[in-house]
Amino acid sequence: MTQRRDSDGRPPLPGAGLMEDYTMPFLVVAGVLCFLVLLVLWAWLGLPAVIILAAVADWMLRRKQTAHSVPHDPQP
Repeated sequence: MTQRRDSDGRPPLPGAGLMEDYTMPFLVVAGVLCFLVLLVLWAWLGLPAVIILAAVADWMLRRKQTAHSVPHDPQP
């Protein structure tokens, strides 16, 4: 029969249940990666292609943000 960890009387491990918050490092790396992708596309396809891609990405992000911020309550 298996024994549960919380019922065997041993103290919990130090720091158990705590996690590091990696939100800011993720956002920094994602921003750097987007910058580098746009820089490579600029070198490969030229500035007009990068401007169009950035505008389309901005439009898509704003559309997604608006779709999630609108309440979905039906009108009576």
